[in-house]
Amino acid sequence: MPRFRLAVAPFAVPLAVAALLAGCAATRKEPPPKPFAGTRWEVVLELPIAGETPWVRFGDGRMEGFGGCNRIAALYVQDSVGASAIGIRRIQAGQHACDRSARDAEEHIVGVLQAASSYSITANTMTMSGSAGTLRFVAAPAEGKP
Repeated sequence: MPRFRLAVAPFAVPLAVAALLAGCAATRKEPPPKPFAGTRWEVVLELPIAGETPWVRFGDGRMEGFGGCNRIAALYVQDSVGASAIGIRRIQAGQHACDRSARDAEEHIVGVLQAASSYSITANTMTMSGSAGTLRFVAAPAEGKP
């Protein structure tokens, strides 16, 4: 029985490995979006403020969070068809005194949230916008995880 011998050029193996790795990189997908409800969304501010980062969390028709100076809470309605439409109503905030930058940040955040009409989530980033402007949020790491 005849034996066949396959000759491989010395550059063929590295070339094949490079092609395989390039194919893997091309099929790399971004991570799935974080869930809207239940995620702690931290507000991304142009100018950071001292103290706790403002954040919101949505769930069961209620929003809770921290605006930069006071705790905030509201009711919201969300489009059930998947169009990412939202309406946030009656935002209630505490009346604590705080420095000017935190108070200004909170006024801006509350104003944009009250006028928000839509949102979108890509990976761990949410953008919420409406007639008063746009806010960008990042999902906070899950508690107990780095």
